Amino acid sequence: MKREYDLRKLKVKRRGAVVTRAAKVMKTLRLDAEVLRWLMEKAGEQGIGYQTLLNMILRDAMRRDAAGPAELRAEIQAIVREELRRAS
Repeated sequence: MKREYDLRKLKVKRRGAVVTRAAKVMKTLRLDAEVLRWLMEKAGEQGIGYQTLLNMILRDAMRRDAAGPAELRAEIQAIVREELRRAS
């Protein structure tokens, strides 16, 4: 180990933006104990956190709502066709 170091040769790197995507918001949310247990169980099965799973579920609901009735109708029709195919 050197007795003294020449810090003039030290290169300083500039950091980019710390937040590269839309920041998440911290908010308190009250859930039924049964709902929280279910979320934690399903999240554990998938190997993800329960908050991540909840966010995925809510984002899916948000997209479905934004898609409107035509998208919902098409999805229901696809489900009915699948069930009819399984039944026959």
